[in-house]
Amino acid sequence: MLKLLVTHGKVALKTAVVFAGLLSMSVASADTLKVCSDPDNLPFSKAEGPEKGLYIELAELVGKHLGSSVEYVWWLTHNQRRAIRNTMDGCDAYFALPATADYKVRGTDRSRAFMDVGFALIGPASFKFGSLTDLKGKRVGVLHGSPPHIMLSNESGYEPRNFKFQEEVFDALDKGEIDLAILWGPSAGYENQNRLQSRWVLTPVAGFGLNGQVAVAVSKSKPELKEKIDQALTELQPEIKNLQKKYGFPQTAPVALDAKGSWNSITEQVAIGTAQAGIKKFSDKDSAKISLAGGSKTELRANMIKVANVDMEEVKAMFNSRCSHCHGQNGASPQSERDLRKLSKRYTDKWEEVAHTTITNGRPELGMPTWGGTLSDAEIRNIIKFLASIQRQ
Repeated sequence: MLKLLVTHGKVALKTAVVFAGLLSMSVASADTLKVCSDPDNLPFSKAEGPEKGLYIELAELVGKHLGSSVEYVWWLTHNQRRAIRNTMDGCDAYFALPATADYKVRGTDRSRAFMDVGFALIGPASFKFGSLTDLKGKRVGVLHGSPPHIMLSNESGYEPRNFKFQEEVFDALDKGEIDLAILWGPSAGYENQNRLQSRWVLTPVAGFGLNGQVAVAVSKSKPELKEKIDQALTELQPEIKNLQKKYGFPQTAPVALDAKGSWNSITEQVAIGTAQAGIKKFSDKDSAKISLAGGSKTELRANMIKVANVDMEEVKAMFNSRCSHCHGQNGASPQSERDLRKLSKRYTDKWEEVAHTTITNGRPELGMPTWGGTLSDAEIRNIIKFLASIQRQ
């Protein structure tokens, strides 16, 4: 039996009972494709209703290509890396993995990239957008702590207006309280198309870590499955494009906001889907097109040193792939309590001990996952060495 994990996580706690049920599922038949997915995470997946989500429909297409029927196991996702670690023994593949080689998950390989995703500028059709400087003097709605918020906060002459939820941003646009917005493209496009009748124009953006590509994580123990999935994804490209259009994903060539492009701050958006979009749950080869799968590490500090034979560039990339979702690119969050450059000032000579304990045990009550067990102690200590290099007195 082929088992395929498809998830684009809504942040929600999963219990051991859920995993026990998932991992103990019996094999229905030799030609069944077992799909694991979040039951309430449109535009990516949905257990009930007329729309199933892009990844569910894609799973059906992949199953048909492989000659397999498809069955689903629904479970709520919490932490993307932990989801992989706990379920890859019961599933063979995982959709929505960032395609960059910097984003690594033990015991898995990745398929070819099959879809571009990223943030998008939202505004009226009358607004002509061609560069970052076009946003100067404009009131730009962003979600608090998101990569666009960090980008605009670190540049001079821009006016980010912070919101908690995506719906609030669209409401502010409608009321004229802001001029433009930068939101997670797939979720914003879906809402604009379905709730707002495509009132706003969405323009994808590139650079500053705001766009990238999606791949499938496949168990290293099944290289033949990876080859089959690669072939299916290649042949299904026209269908994938149609699914993007169906669910409102922005597809035009992105406007380059800088000349670099990096996965460092987008990986969490790819991994957990709508979580960064801040949607209220349970409520009523163009020169400008930058492929981040080939993005270099030129954004990293030029003279990054090695400490104890550890490549700090790799550690920095690892930090950004796991932690920038909450703490900002390179630990520089505009939210003071999450700005990791101030650890030594906040905790004085005890900061490294505090950081090690916090990373290892997490702070679940504040939304920080437990990384002990997911990261080795050596990896945690390497992250602390990176944090030491960014401290400000």
